[in-house]
Amino acid sequence: MIMKKSIFLLAIFFCLTFIMYAQKVEVTPFGGYVFGGTMNGDYGDVYLNGNAQYGGMISIAISRVVDVDLIYNRSDTKAQVNYYSVNGYIKPTLDIPISINYMQIGFTKNFRVNPTVSPFVGLNLGACLFYPKEDYSDAWFFSVGINAGAKIYFSKRVGLRLQAQGYVPVQGTGFYIFAGTGGASSGVSVYSTLFQFGFTGGLIFRLGKV
Repeated sequence: MIMKKSIFLLAIFFCLTFIMYAQKVEVTPFGGYVFGGTMNGDYGDVYLNGNAQYGGMISIAISRVVDVDLIYNRSDTKAQVNYYSVNGYIKPTLDIPISINYMQIGFTKNFRVNPTVSPFVGLNLGACLFYPKEDYSDAWFFSVGINAGAKIYFSKRVGLRLQAQGYVPVQGTGFYIFAGTGGASSGVSVYSTLFQFGFTGGLIFRLGKV
């Protein structure tokens, strides 16, 4: 966990360095909704209720159509924990309040239709913190995110960002080596049982040269 925090803090430092020298920066506070989903484990599963989400992002232009993004996304919801037993599930009667925090760094590809409208797609990587608000241990995951939407500019300094996004907290990784009569092979695999899909919207504030 300490290593994941250190990597993210180092990434923030590099992004802040880019901001100091970038000619154009977009700051976007946002809010929206994330749908519910289930994460499966060895001893049971956890259902996360759908709820509001909010956060902010800083987009640093590295070319006319490509941005580097620093993203923080949070949702405060409840988790229903179901434990496996020999005869089926044992279902606790109480929900566990929990906050889900995604801290991501990624890239956005902009498709400039005209000076007012700019569709985009994006990919990001980072860390996800599941933080229960009661007496339970927190959990960190490596996370992957995708997004797509459009930016609509009202002026040179202010716009609106509308997007759909999905986040995947990676639950495990594996490495394999296979040797047989047909030759040898190796590879790396990752898996997750949770895909958090939602929508957000937020105001864009453009800084620097436009």
